[in-house]
Amino acid sequence: MQKDTNAALAAGTQERVKNQKAIQAKRILIGVDVHLRSYFAARKVDNAAVGVVSRFKSQEELLLYVEKQKAYAQEVVVLYETGPLGYTLYRALKAAGVSCYVCAPDSSQQQSKRRKNDAIDARTLTGNLFNYLSGNPKALQLVRIPTEEQERVRLKSRQHDQLVKERKRLAAQGNSLLLAQGYGSWKNWWRPRAFSRLSQLIPEWIKQLLISWVDVLRSLDQTIAKSKVMLAKSYRGPRPKGAGAASLFQLGSEVLDWGLYTNRRQPGCLAGMVPSEWSSGGSQRQGPITKVGVPAIRRIITEMVWRIILFQPQYGPVQKWKPVLEGPNRALKKKAVVAIGRQLMVDLWQLHTGRASAQELNLIMMEG
Repeated sequence: MQKDTNAALAAGTQERVKNQKAIQAKRILIGVDVHLRSYFAARKVDNAAVGVVSRFKSQEELLLYVEKQKAYAQEVVVLYETGPLGYTLYRALKAAGVSCYVCAPDSSQQQSKRRKNDAIDARTLTGNLFNYLSGNPKALQLVRIPTEEQERVRLKSRQHDQLVKERKRLAAQGNSLLLAQGYGSWKNWWRPRAFSRLSQLIPEWIKQLLISWVDVLRSLDQTIAKSKVMLAKSYRGPRPKGAGAASLFQLGSEVLDWGLYTNRRQPGCLAGMVPSEWSSGGSQRQGPITKVGVPAIRRIITEMVWRIILFQPQYGPVQKWKPVLEGPNRALKKKAVVAIGRQLMVDLWQLHTGRASAQELNLIMMEG
């Protein structure tokens, strides 16, 4: 009799477990604070409170945990902040059939409370993800995820910029040595002609110190020149006169896909060339540009504007700001360049998406 009772209890327990597994949550949200050697994940099931934060030692452990969550909900959504580890976790989750978002880092809440640790970060991400999916698009600043091919192209472009930056850094070190020893500032001092003239003016010990940088800087010159030619050859199609092929290729690699943007405000915001604003009630005050966007895009567009002014004086925005550009006020000229750059970014978006033709924008085009 006792054996029959125990068997019945065991059968009842198994049935309850089976029924519990059959009842799935609608959605499980997981916020992950990602590090090189640890992953902190906070889980939220439907409208319940955020649960205890779990720690995983590797990406494989985290992926196994997320895979198990798929048995308990109709949908599993993961969020983590972008960082030096890139998008490998995002691609691994998408390959496993899990929805994943990547957002820009935001520590405003932790700063206001003066407390920050990995557990708090993970719980904050989970709460922000819930708010975003509940209809608040401003709860997260999502990051554009490049495809693997787009990422490879962008890395080539960024490596070119890194080489140029490194050349400037090393050149500044040599120039600071000359300034400190009373020989003034020399532009491109490491290049053969300039260094030959400089060598006749400086003592041998300074020359020997400079030679340590000369070989590196000349090697960088050659590498940068080859890289620029490669970028220019990589661009295909017609381009506005004055807009270099290399610049347009770099711009495209940072934009990723012009079709991602649905209105003219978005390209301007991507470049960070929209005015800041402090308005309340009946008062409205606009300030300098926000610079919230991709710095590389803003740099490329600004350089492009100066060439457009030279080669396309008939361009509408150039005509609009012509009195300022021809005036003596340098501060106003900078504002004019920003305004032209903002419109140029929008016009390039219109060209690439077919929303307007070069004739409608009054732009002279040339083959690549």
